[in-house]
Amino acid sequence: MRKLRIGFLYPYSGVFPRLKNDFRQGFELAVKKALPSLEIDTVAEFINLGDFKIVEQSLNKLINFDEVDLIIGVVGTKVILNAHEIYEKYKVPVILNNLGGYVPTHSFRSPYLFYNSLDLWKSEWAMGKWSQKRFGGFPALSMSIYESGYNMHECYRLGASISGAPFLKMDITKNMSGEADTFPLINALMKHAPGHAHVLLSGREGTQFLDYYKKTSLLSGIPVSVNPFMIDECLEISDRDAQSIYSAATWSCLLENPANRSFVDAYEQAYSRQPNVYSMLAFETGLIVCEALKGFENDNYSGERMAKQLGKADAEGPRGKINVSTMPVNADQPVYIRKSFYDHKAGLIKNEIIDSDPGISWQEPDVLNAAYQNTSGWENPYLCV
Repeated sequence: MRKLRIGFLYPYSGVFPRLKNDFRQGFELAVKKALPSLEIDTVAEFINLGDFKIVEQSLNKLINFDEVDLIIGVVGTKVILNAHEIYEKYKVPVILNNLGGYVPTHSFRSPYLFYNSLDLWKSEWAMGKWSQKRFGGFPALSMSIYESGYNMHECYRLGASISGAPFLKMDITKNMSGEADTFPLINALMKHAPGHAHVLLSGREGTQFLDYYKKTSLLSGIPVSVNPFMIDECLEISDRDAQSIYSAATWSCLLENPANRSFVDAYEQAYSRQPNVYSMLAFETGLIVCEALKGFENDNYSGERMAKQLGKADAEGPRGKINVSTMPVNADQPVYIRKSFYDHKAGLIKNEIIDSDPGISWQEPDVLNAAYQNTSGWENPYLCV
């Protein structure tokens, strides 16, 4: 029986330095669970920061030289859409995985394009809505020019507005390289004195900002929320002062449902590590691939046949029911509001789920307007820098 040949696209990420291994392990765990008899050949392509030119080259190589049956990768939403002529011409299905910094649009659709995302745009909307309802006043948003190139800040603003925010104060750091300097954002927050603050930073800037924040007594009464990867368990933060910070995401390793607990336990047992978001996304994608292949009676992995099966496949994953079709995009996962606390036993910061929200559809007119108005040109998947 012929092996299924899969091409994988992996970018560089300073926040997730083991992204390739994390993703591969999540996918392998899903195959072992759902279809252990499946035999696979894999080809890995490094796409650096994921710009269009290198993704285009990698897609052509995987299809024409390596002759893969299926491509799975961590790629930017805009880039993979712009490359549609390649995979549609050769009829090779592509399953995109990313964190969802961009809102998908009506043009983001193809019978050969499939999508699995954390939908950060959606959790930002829910975070704004929840924070404004909980704390009142007016919000202040602090971010870098990098984070401002996606749709997340605009979705946060829309969510806060839904809950009655009269206006929003927004401040942006301009440095994209060199030494991080987030103290101007701290000064701006002290000047604004908002009802609550939201922070969209990452990497060194995120770490530095939180350090400044906890040391600035004038900010001690201002509740702060952040993007989930400033405070996530995968960062293994041991600083006790990083407590009582809010974030929102469509998945958490602490999510208490049978499918998630089974996944986390199996991953930790297999790899002696806690899964991160890329492990989870790959696991979900692996479940979908296995479900699609159950409809095959032989090893005739034609692209048309594979795409048809992927389009109608459903699976039960750590976040609930999964469907990766883009005809149209499904983004139905609920959003979980989290609050950080110090786990004395582990000696690390973790995030307790304190509330949930169904979120908003990407097809809502205001959300789509935010997506269509974005002209930053950022091509890399969020946090893959």
